[in-house]
Amino acid sequence: MAQLPSSREDEKTGGIQVIARAAKILNALGEHPGGMSLGEIAQAVDLPRSTVQRIVAALDSAQLVRSTGAGGLRLGPALLKLISSVHTDVVDLAKPLLEKLCADINETVSLARASGTQLAIVHYVVATRELRVVPRIGLNLPLYSTSGGRALLALESDEDVRVMVGEAYRELTEMTVKTLPQLLERIAEVRETGISYDRGETLEGISTMAVALDTLFGRFSVSLLVPTARFLKHEARYREEILKCKDALVREIGKIAAVEG
Repeated sequence: MAQLPSSREDEKTGGIQVIARAAKILNALGEHPGGMSLGEIAQAVDLPRSTVQRIVAALDSAQLVRSTGAGGLRLGPALLKLISSVHTDVVDLAKPLLEKLCADINETVSLARASGTQLAIVHYVVATRELRVVPRIGLNLPLYSTSGGRALLALESDEDVRVMVGEAYRELTEMTVKTLPQLLERIAEVRETGISYDRGETLEGISTMAVALDTLFGRFSVSLLVPTARFLKHEARYREEILKCKDALVREIGKIAAVEG
């Protein structure tokens, strides 16, 4: 005669199910930085609204989600703080490959992430030649005009891009994108080619090229920062080398993830 499962086994199974459901909810919120209502979450994770409400309340008490008013829910400060703590790990992991890319083409390389509507540089390697680009930490770098920013935006839906960037575009140079349709057109090109360009849109005389890394540690961009005259001359080689660097970074991060998983 088959034995009924013990209450301890029931509790264990129920606990695992709740964790799995909470993870699905957090993943859904992570894919919608503009926020979601309870109904939208319930539809996205295929769970009853009452179940989602109960789990969200528990996540909110732990600051893993937060309410933004009018029923909107986003990832909370506790989770975002945890995510930010892995950036140092990413820099340690990426640094040798970024240094190799810089040495191979003797151009400045940067690693960045999205921070609100800005592109935040978390690490860079400066070229050794006399005419070079030297980034400045804290420089105002909009997502919409930079190659690194658009590489990251290309990982989002058009609607999320609109929410993340908004409708106001500051004209940094005469080449800067000025409207959302113009930005979405550039982003569509990035999705198709895998490479993003900033041809003097953020700083006059500076052209950049970037790729995005969508990793377990978060989303990052790797950019080449080059004086425009030299960029035009060697663009094909820069494109080849940055794609090789991206492949190497993805393999390296994959190895770390496999070991830790």
